[in-house]
Amino acid sequence: MNLNWQKIDKQIVGEAWVGSNIETHVHELCTNIGPRWATSAADKLAAEYVTNQMNGYGLHNPHIEDFDMETWEHDPAQAWVTNDQRPITILPMLNCPPTDIEAHITDVGFGMPDEIASQGNIAGSIAVMKIDFEPFSNPIAHSARIRSLADAGVAAVVATDRKSGGRMEYWHSTDKRLASRAGEVQPHPVPSVTTTREDGTYLRECASLGKSLTLKVASKAYTAKAYNSIGDIPGVNWQDEHIVVGAHHDTVPGSPGGNDNASGTAVLMETARVLATLSRDFNVSPGRTIRFCTWSAEEQNHQGSAAYVRQHYELGNPPRFVINLDELATGPMKGLVLQFPHLRPLMQNALDTMRDGLQCHVLDHVDPSSDCFSFSRSAIPSAILWRWRFVGRHPDADYHHEPHDTADKVRPRELRNYVSQLARLLLRISHVPPTDWPQNPLTIENVKTRIVKESGSVGRTM
Repeated sequence: MNLNWQKIDKQIVGEAWVGSNIETHVHELCTNIGPRWATSAADKLAAEYVTNQMNGYGLHNPHIEDFDMETWEHDPAQAWVTNDQRPITILPMLNCPPTDIEAHITDVGFGMPDEIASQGNIAGSIAVMKIDFEPFSNPIAHSARIRSLADAGVAAVVATDRKSGGRMEYWHSTDKRLASRAGEVQPHPVPSVTTTREDGTYLRECASLGKSLTLKVASKAYTAKAYNSIGDIPGVNWQDEHIVVGAHHDTVPGSPGGNDNASGTAVLMETARVLATLSRDFNVSPGRTIRFCTWSAEEQNHQGSAAYVRQHYELGNPPRFVINLDELATGPMKGLVLQFPHLRPLMQNALDTMRDGLQCHVLDHVDPSSDCFSFSRSAIPSAILWRWRFVGRHPDADYHHEPHDTADKVRPRELRNYVSQLARLLLRISHVPPTDWPQNPLTIENVKTRIVKESGSVGRTM
């Protein structure tokens, strides 16, 4: 097929802007459906909404795939300083076990090795730890610092959120790279909660006065069903090959998920619509199939994408490439960031033909922070969009795991640009002949070895 890319680009860009439904999708996900914790009724409603949109766009075989997952819920957690009427605002870290303790408070600073050692015997205490990185030191992931505190015998950890103004968010206390299989939920090394920056300051004052803290978390873990959505735009040249575009539609409890991740879900739906329109109205179809997926349970150790990989690729025929869309309201699209380097020349060439100045880079580690990790563990090449890290982040865009991540955090004009650039890129790489794709040098074993080696480290995406 001889493709006139200039003409095609005009059609894609025009449709991405003039026919846009970005606002409609964001409003439906954030306002009408609301918080979408995996296994909740809202989680299923989100998957149904996406699938209905795919059906309306004419995608092939749009459907929902359910899967069983390990989930968790909690009642409002409580904390207070003994003999003090002031309540301490806390959130359990995700998958925190139930706990009901009273113990003296220890200020461990950032929880770095020298700070823990200088405290002497802290066994049995409740450690108050700043969750951000200690300035000027080699960064240590907060999960590794929590594990060190558990090894020192503390009874619980209260981590101070880095944000101010009474804001705090849900955090994980474990390193996903230590899981023996994709999506596995690991036990907490010690009960861990987050508090506000302001309450953390107060607790450190109480530690200096030798006071004690009562901490109560009522939570439970159980198994339930969650839902992924899937639909295809069939390829016309290499029908046995496909590319995957994914985004997670779930949120943490209580968060409408405007930035994280109605932004990525809306861009995925709009990209599917634009390319389906191009195929239907202008007879310009992908060379290989483009599969659009929204996953549940990204916030719960990527269990949705892990279930998808196990179901579809354990017996072979993996996708040529995977692009994951997450937190697209944080900054403009600047290019592509690969998990592994062997596709960099191919992807940069495709970006160059778009003439938008977009760049392709490679992560210096196997990133465990997004759904790409489920694919990386199976040696499947994947990428995230380069949007804000290192440069160009919107100063008001630091919203994800909290109730303030509302629909107004999304920039519709910017997301229209994402749709037009992503659709153009996908169509180009879908038409790259199989012989022009570099051979995949990855194996599951060598990726696993690298992940184990990198566990506990902090990558440059942080």
